Amino acid sequence: MSKIELQDFVKYGSLFETYGKLLSEDRQTIMTDYFEFNMTLAEIAKEKEISRQAVLDAISKSCKKLEEFESKLHIVEKRQSLLGELQALRDLTNEELKEKVENLIRKF
Repeated sequence: MSKIELQDFVKYGSLFETYGKLLSEDRQTIMTDYFEFNMTLAEIAKEKEISRQAVLDAISKSCKKLEEFESKLHIVEKRQSLLGELQALRDLTNEELKEKVENLIRKF
């Protein structure tokens, strides 16, 4: 993994949001810096006093781990499916029910 494309950035950001606490503290910090604070590999490496390659390896391994969690637990997939169903339901209901469904959607 040399560069994360935008669609992968969104995917891994979502996986990290869901499963990030299952990673080591060090990996959580690196992933937070990369995905949430949009820091470069060089910036993270300088801050952590490690090589850029070490940062890249940590991100790559963390992404693989996040994919493993999702392949076993399917939490992100289920959440997206549920949100899609709620949005479809919202489009089919009267205004009062529509408001209640939108409140449920916001909770996710």
